[in-house]
Amino acid sequence: MNAEIKMVIIDDHPAMALGIKYLLEQDGRIEVLGIASTGREGIEMTEKLLPSVIILDLNLPDDTGVHIAAAIKERHPSIHIIIHTGYDYTPYFNRLIESGVSGILNKSASPQEIVDMIHSVMRGNTILPLSIFRQVQLQRPDYSKHYWEADLTSTELKILSMVADKFTNSKIAGIIHVSESSVENYLKKIYGKLGVKSKTEALVKITNDDRFQRVFDAKPIE
Repeated sequence: MNAEIKMVIIDDHPAMALGIKYLLEQDGRIEVLGIASTGREGIEMTEKLLPSVIILDLNLPDDTGVHIAAAIKERHPSIHIIIHTGYDYTPYFNRLIESGVSGILNKSASPQEIVDMIHSVMRGNTILPLSIFRQVQLQRPDYSKHYWEADLTSTELKILSMVADKFTNSKIAGIIHVSESSVENYLKKIYGKLGVKSKTEALVKITNDDRFQRVFDAKPIE
């Protein structure tokens, strides 16, 4: 088969996975390269086969779809991930978007809706229920933004990490080789970008999210 779209299915229900495989391959442009029943197996299969689209169950025996999607997107940002779940995904919607998924479908979706979603994400689009679409806001005030949307420099991220570790301004100054007044200036800029007014508020914003350390680790000090 010389299909345009190569896929992997990650779902721990064999009948569901095989059913999806069968219906997808009725479309001559789609080829299912493999089926995985756990998150770990799915990540390994993705590394080996490098599909263009993954159908990912939200709940797997060893991990959640949120974590699996984030792990895959971190290494392969060009791979599209479509969450396929029988649960109400609205409580997880923001976290799923942050993890980098391209689309979300309920398992009650028709075969045509699944195929339409796959072709949609391959064209750079997605399909949203109207109930979700009407809640989307393109612009939000600073106080509602996540820290990684604040365009922090690598030095500011380093300072935030040390603040989280309860370093004093004096100790921070010594580590990054600047004066204490410079640290204060850095902190003022950080507060402004995060939409907060104090160290305490900044700490609440970053420590409530498990992505902080990963984002910080990915950036060297400038």
